[in-house]
Amino acid sequence: MVGNSNPPMAQMIIGSYFPSLFLPAEDHHKVWPAIPMFFDMLLESGYFHIQATKPDTIGHSLTDSPVGLAAYILEKFSTATNKTWRDLEDGGLNDGWQIDDLLNNIMVYWMNGNMASAMRFYKENVGLFVDDINKCQIKVPSGVADFPCELPNLPEKWTRYRYINLLQYNTMARGGHFAALEEPQLLAEDIRIFVRKVETLPK
Repeated sequence: MVGNSNPPMAQMIIGSYFPSLFLPAEDHHKVWPAIPMFFDMLLESGYFHIQATKPDTIGHSLTDSPVGLAAYILEKFSTATNKTWRDLEDGGLNDGWQIDDLLNNIMVYWMNGNMASAMRFYKENVGLFVDDINKCQIKVPSGVADFPCELPNLPEKWTRYRYINLLQYNTMARGGHFAALEEPQLLAEDIRIFVRKVETLPK
């Protein structure tokens, strides 16, 4: 996901009715129809709100309960991998993941007792998502791997509003928020291609 590469609000509104005015047809599904996209974000961003406002409330609770910690983390592995999995009885976890990979991730937080401190990151940095610093253009060479099940997806055109030196934007065949764990080969090859492009730039 690319943070705060926000298009003008007018494009979002008018584009709901006339999307071809602003984006190529292959990108329409990434942002429109806007209302379902909005409700998807609302449905899947509750964790962000509580971690950005009351991190210790839930953080200490999860530090005291291995079952609670597992449930909290596994829910994100389900819906952030594929939002349609939230309607499945097992959350898609049995088909989409190796149980050892999921347990290893949970144990990082459980054995170190660091779930609360991990959540505080959101509260300590939430201001960066809205202040002037986050509106600055990024001028260093940049690359984006756009995984289809990430929420949200930003089209290349809108990504360029902030990342003005975008060398590479690839729409990936599959994968979601945990791409490095879900699709390590796809991501690694995309990074290799990007690095080779950077290496050809004038020194």
